[in-house]
Amino acid sequence: LNFTSDHSALNLAYTKAKFILTVSSHINRCVKIAFPESKNKIFKINQYIKNYKVNYKLKSRIITYMPRKLPDHSKLVLFFLKKYLPKNWKIVRLENMSEHDVIKNLIKSKIFLSFSNLEGFGLPPLEAATLGNIVIGYTGQAGNEYWNSPIFKKIEQGDILNFVEKINSTIKKKINYSAINIHKKKLLKNYSKKNQEKQILEILKRIKIYF
Repeated sequence: LNFTSDHSALNLAYTKAKFILTVSSHINRCVKIAFPESKNKIFKINQYIKNYKVNYKLKSRIITYMPRKLPDHSKLVLFFLKKYLPKNWKIVRLENMSEHDVIKNLIKSKIFLSFSNLEGFGLPPLEAATLGNIVIGYTGQAGNEYWNSPIFKKIEQGDILNFVEKINSTIKKKINYSAINIHKKKLLKNYSKKNQEKQILEILKRIKIYF
């Protein structure tokens, strides 16, 4: 829908498709509602997240975010946060960076702010979580399948003041990295290359009868 307003062409594409691959439970629901006649042709494959080594002792008092995601919202959050953020905390914008530099900053930071907006699957919040960040913000809807405590703190989209209050309360508490590490391992297992390959092989077995 973001690329075409030709609904008849979309309907034809999904009707004629033999298989539809998705990367989130939310996308599955969207396709089933929009194209109910195609509900039996949908197969979900989990995203694959790389496992980087993170030394929690080397974490800095840094908050990271991506300004390209809902810039009006991030500007408001930072405006309200400005007078309450301790001087020993720093905010880093993740923009115009290579993938390597983004990862390097996420490994250093303690908190990641998510401004996801109607995402098919929001990778940055998940990547930030597996790099040892507390993630505060919007799920983008699709993120609801992995948005669990103690790593993730959900904010309803547009609730700017609650967003700021949640950041303030988080920076005042000592982060329990032992609990975070347990949940991180679960995320990495669910979104592992091995699990993705297993899902692909299962899908291939199911569609083999068509070839």
